[in-house]
Amino acid sequence: MATSDSFEIWAPVIGRSLALIALHMAELDDKSISDRAAFLQTLGLSREDIAGMLGSSPASIAELLRQRNKRGDQNGQATKKERAK
Repeated sequence: MATSDSFEIWAPVIGRSLALIALHMAELDDKSISDRAAFLQTLGLSREDIAGMLGSSPASIAELLRQRNKRGDQNGQATKKERAK
């Protein structure tokens, strides 16, 4: 069963490493924490993992993503209320 235990330990490490590589390859290193957090969230990472990678707290990441979604920043699209203005 050493292989199963080894997989359970290393799979998350490999996944987070690949997420950091994807973040770098997407050239988001100079973007805001909100942009980088949204990108990592689309890769399926938890807020705890995102916070650890970006040097923040899970609560801060949750708030940044909430504000981002409220503003309608995803894909540069405005919300219906903003378009009506």
